[in-house]
Amino acid sequence: MTNASRTRTGDQLRDDLLAAATDLLSQRLAVTPPSLRETARACGVSATAVYRHFPSQQALLIAVASQSLAALTAAIEDSGASVSTDDRAAALRTTASAYVTWAVANPGAYQLLFEGRDLLEDPAQIESGIDRLQSRLDALLVGLPAGDRDERLQADLLWISLHGLVVTRIRKTRQQWERTVVEDATALVDAFIG
Repeated sequence: MTNASRTRTGDQLRDDLLAAATDLLSQRLAVTPPSLRETARACGVSATAVYRHFPSQQALLIAVASQSLAALTAAIEDSGASVSTDDRAAALRTTASAYVTWAVANPGAYQLLFEGRDLLEDPAQIESGIDRLQSRLDALLVGLPAGDRDERLQADLLWISLHGLVVTRIRKTRQQWERTVVEDATALVDAFIG
């Protein structure tokens, strides 16, 4: 047992293991789940210490995905964008900005949620959380100009566009961008709502 593992409480070690696994995911371009041994090594503890908190790699991945989804949801909620606001366009811009900001800052977690759900034996909990986020976009689009598109199609296309923006930013790390990711997200929203 290492000194680092002796000084951590059970909850602290669990949090550190989740952080290490998320960080390991962030270091990869493709979603490749870290092994329990790799996570233990990155956290500075023995492999057996991991099993006290996560009985399998699958349990660790589910915990990382659940924690990541909660963090993304909190980032959007903390942005202050409310579905009940009078200025839905501003709320939609704020929501999109919070979404892309969190995603680019947490590439491994984002990739697990949106590109690696097939790694999870039972992704239903994650999928329902993502559906709630998409429903938030849907609710913000109600009543905004849709042009010739229906609101459902508009919401789907905006969601796909924001995802494409994030994936491009995550994968093209050496690219010099003229605008920030928030400026691009705002431009996408404005293109959709006219």
